[in-house]
Amino acid sequence: MIKFESDQMRSKTWEKPTEADVWDFEDITNTLQSPNEVILVGESELNTQYKRWLVNHDRNLAKKLIAVIGNTNDTKINQDMVSHFKEKYFRGRGFQS
Repeated sequence: MIKFESDQMRSKTWEKPTEADVWDFEDITNTLQSPNEVILVGESELNTQYKRWLVNHDRNLAKKLIAVIGNTNDTKINQDMVSHFKEKYFRGRGFQS
């Protein structure tokens, strides 16, 4: 998951200590601290679960989701796609990669 704000990029990554643990979407959402825009990057099924959770629990943040970049167990996240969204949404805002 990557958090972007209007004049700079901030990112935050969450991982579960063990496979048996449950994702705490409320804790993740509270940690974001009211971003202006969000790009969600990660495993596709988890992205779907989190988007569904946002729609049901935090519609304001759900509306700020500008891109979702997923992968499967067989594929890696396409870094070119991540760079494309950085360029598309943040060029001219003082963002430096």
